[in-house]
Amino acid sequence: MTQETKDDIFLDKIIISLIILVGSILVFNQFQYTKLSSNMLLTSLSFLLILSLIGMVAWLFIYKNNHEAHVGISMHNKIEKKPFTFMEKTSFGFVSLVAVLILFNQFQISQVSAFVSGTPSAVTSFVKSVSTPLKLGSGKSGAVIGPQINSDGRTTHLVEWQTISETPSAKSTGNPTNDAIAAVIPTGTPFYVLEGPGSEKIAGITFDDPIISQKVWATLLGSKRFGTANAIELTPEENARWEKIISLFTCDYCCGGPNSVTTINACGCAHAFAWQGMAKFFIKYHPKYTDEQIMGEMTKWKAIWYPKGMIQDYLVYNGQQDASTLTHGGSVGIKQQFLQQGSTNRQTTQATATPIDNLPSMQGGC
Repeated sequence: MTQETKDDIFLDKIIISLIILVGSILVFNQFQYTKLSSNMLLTSLSFLLILSLIGMVAWLFIYKNNHEAHVGISMHNKIEKKPFTFMEKTSFGFVSLVAVLILFNQFQISQVSAFVSGTPSAVTSFVKSVSTPLKLGSGKSGAVIGPQINSDGRTTHLVEWQTISETPSAKSTGNPTNDAIAAVIPTGTPFYVLEGPGSEKIAGITFDDPIISQKVWATLLGSKRFGTANAIELTPEENARWEKIISLFTCDYCCGGPNSVTTINACGCAHAFAWQGMAKFFIKYHPKYTDEQIMGEMTKWKAIWYPKGMIQDYLVYNGQQDASTLTHGGSVGIKQQFLQQGSTNRQTTQATATPIDNLPSMQGGC
């Protein structure tokens, strides 16, 4: 047996192994998709197509080898260029079809997994990444500026909170106040309301309707004030996580004072009820998000309920307004934060914001 013949046999074994490996991966992936999909007709057709294509590719490979052996192809034959035969064209076509099927199979897994987790799929994220501006901050979904409680439990400081829903980046138009409004006040309907686990419990919620949204979020808490029919029940482990979040998240703009901020577990306003229900929702139906991301999304909703206060904080954070103007709950800590940063504050800018007195201080019941 010549060295070339040995190499051909070795190559044949590699090809057969690859066919088996790829076929196994395809079947496994389709099985995973089947567990997520309720469309049995589609999954059955997909399985049938996968097995048919694998079988035809294997058959074409075996047919080619048998054909070459039958006609006695040898290393002494004269080498010359010939057009592809019908069988060769068919082989290439089926190999291409298998490649397309692999991509489609992975797309199915990505889309359904994203639907179940409530996050954008890889395909959706890519499309958005090339069609929308870069987000503020380093997170994939962006960030909002808002208060975070200090270790003293009474005052706050301003930080960038990573959000769950997409937050466009800030833009500079030369008008700091208008830029702040565009960056801070969210609009539209977040993805977790439109689809995904638990979306049926928050139908009708939108950033464009602060009052209705507040009432729906509050129903998830389960209380005499907002009813118990739509309440979310948590496991002991989930409840421990929820208790931690509501003991750290602050209600800054209608409760407490500059030296004493109020956390939402000690606040009786309707906004606090809504935030507590919101925390339950993300812990129950989107547990993959961190406590900080959940509080970041809660902060994003804070902007539509307390637009004036949130925009003031944003302007202070960006050096466009003096921190001494702040009087909301826990704001003494923010004044100290920016006093300590002084002239070295990297956020400082020469732009001066126009007054925001016409903005509403609060939307929704208290």
